[in-house]
Amino acid sequence: MSAAERPELLLTHAYFLGPDRRRRGALYPLPPLQPAQVAAWLREKASARVELWDSTFRRGPSSFEVAVSRVRPAAVWIYTHPTTRLGAQRMLSAARRCGAAVLVSGPDSDLNPLLYLEAGADIVVPGDRMEAATLRALLALRASHHRFTVDSLAQVPGAVYLDDAYQLCSNGGRVAEIPLDELPWPEREPVQTRIHLGRWLDHRVPRSLALSSSRGCPLPCGFCSNSVFGRAYRRRSPESVVAEMRTLADSFAVDRLVFADEVFLFDGHWLAEFAACLSESGPPLAFEGSAHPGALDPASLSALVEAGLVRVELDAASGSDSLLRNLEWGYSPSDIYRAVADLRSYGLEVGLKVLVGLPGEGRADLDATLEMVQIIAPAGVEVCRADPNSPALFRKDWQRVIAGPVFEAAARLDTLPGPVLDVAAEWMSQLGRASGSDPFDQASRYLHRLRIPALRALLRALPSWPGTAAMEWKRRRRLPGPARKP
Repeated sequence: MSAAERPELLLTHAYFLGPDRRRRGALYPLPPLQPAQVAAWLREKASARVELWDSTFRRGPSSFEVAVSRVRPAAVWIYTHPTTRLGAQRMLSAARRCGAAVLVSGPDSDLNPLLYLEAGADIVVPGDRMEAATLRALLALRASHHRFTVDSLAQVPGAVYLDDAYQLCSNGGRVAEIPLDELPWPEREPVQTRIHLGRWLDHRVPRSLALSSSRGCPLPCGFCSNSVFGRAYRRRSPESVVAEMRTLADSFAVDRLVFADEVFLFDGHWLAEFAACLSESGPPLAFEGSAHPGALDPASLSALVEAGLVRVELDAASGSDSLLRNLEWGYSPSDIYRAVADLRSYGLEVGLKVLVGLPGEGRADLDATLEMVQIIAPAGVEVCRADPNSPALFRKDWQRVIAGPVFEAAARLDTLPGPVLDVAAEWMSQLGRASGSDPFDQASRYLHRLRIPALRALLRALPSWPGTAAMEWKRRRRLPGPARKP
């Protein structure tokens, strides 16, 4: 490949489906949109030669080194997240060995810039407004002949880097905010996208593509992921969102579109406009999104279902009323049950997102969550470990939590042993396996059912710990509680 054909920037993330047992089964992971969004912005505003490398179905970071050595980009841009930290660091090292400059951006590098800089990154691009910030970094890289210098790094507002004395430097200022409707749609290379969609058929799940209608999160929680989405809430126009949906449906053999918003079912006025616009634009398009139990607007569901809504992922978090109240989640288990009833009354599939290992969670709290999952019997359960010692941690901004009053209060409480959380997470995941009609799905579902009582027995046999929650658990001697209607 000649120097003129080499990409200026190879953009990637570090999520690999193969090693991640949490996301197999009823749920299907989608690669983050951020690299594709940044690539489209750089191509439009700087005529940059960019290339995307999707790691989702690759074997591991070693396959990235093969790709970098083949295309020889001038620079590599890696999206960082706490769940993919180790993979990102290995990919970063591979890029350095191939002589590329390295830019990192995302929630984990925002929270831990030194971790990535000491591993070899040249610059941490601020995750807030990353398209405009990455453009400034690319222009600085060009000015220094694709080799960052301290002087060129100092030109990027908000950037973090190491100076010549290996001291941490952070630039002041921020780039201007870009209106969402002015951003180009994420870059989707046709051949790679079709290959990606084809792989979903191998996993026997709907061929899906992600898109977003908003940025930020409108709802305050005591324990949240707003370093991924940001706190300031902005939303695209319904017309722009519908136009992108129709283009994706016309361009690719896609079964379902998935909104990657932190909370999609929010703001009844916007949802009504969106549903009307989508219905007027043509036949229904199957799509799904997330909802917050305390902010669900049942009045908007009818129009959304007519437009194509088929599934909602409900951010249930926990079945414990006291835990939700202590963590200031803004809703109670009764709100969760009510939201599930509203969603199912319209024939919608319901998935649950549940967290275990929350600050202050005792065995009685975990019992309430297990009972909630069994009563609801969702189409899928995404169970995430939220304790700081878990190697498979979905951190949800744990670094922010441990510095705040929530953790300070929880530090005095008993914590659940890791094996208990592991088995509880696996038990809930088994309950949430999706149903299917072909022989493979039926055999798989039968095997999952066999595992449920075994996991229940294992959880009973695990050692207990001091505290009244443990005494209550021993007294009840059952998992989970009796089935009852919400």
